[in-house]
This record gives sequence, structure tokens and C-alpha cells, in this order.
Amino acid sequence: MDDLTHLFSAYFYEAWDEYEYGSWEEAVDDFAHRSPDRVAGAVVGLQALLDEPLDDRALDERLRALGCTFVSDLGDRAWLVQLRDRLRSASAGAQSLSRAN
Repeated sequence: MDDLTHLFSAYFYEAWDEYEYGSWEEAVDDFAHRSPDRVAGAVVGLQALLDEPLDDRALDERLRALGCTFVSDLGDRAWLVQLRDRLRSASAGAQSLSRAN
């Protein structure tokens, strides 16, 4: 399973917000904490997804195929940008911590 599919299917499955997390940010932070080795791959996958010329419906279908059922009020594309940026920040923070040790 690639890193992006892992993120979506393990953290944004059908009832993720009912049982485990209070927000998508909390889910992403947990992913970055539990799977730091997958963060860079997920960022690359998100960027590749964002670079595809998909309309809103096709992007929604792609997300569902990857296991993501989350629907943001922002819309899929804007949320994916925020998700990518949050993962980049988490990755940068983890790299800073590992260099300090």
C-alpha cells in the first residue's frame, strides 16, 4: 500500500471522525506521529494528485478510490492543499528534531 492510500484508508475511512479524531488536523498529526516514514511519500502523492487536471467530481471519485470519505467544507482541492502543507510542516519539524538529537 502506498503512503497516500495508507493515509486516506487508515485515517479518513468512513467513521474516522466518530470514533477516533475530533478534526482532520488531529488525524493528520497522528499519522505523522505514528508513521513518520510515510509522510514524505504522502506529500509526493498529494502533490501528484493536485497536479492532475481533474474536475471536482473526478477528484472526489479519486479520493474515494484511495479510501478517503472525508468531505471538507472547503472543497476537495483546497483541503488537499492544506493537508499537503500540514504534512510538509510535520515533516520539517520531525527532521529538525532528529538533527537536534
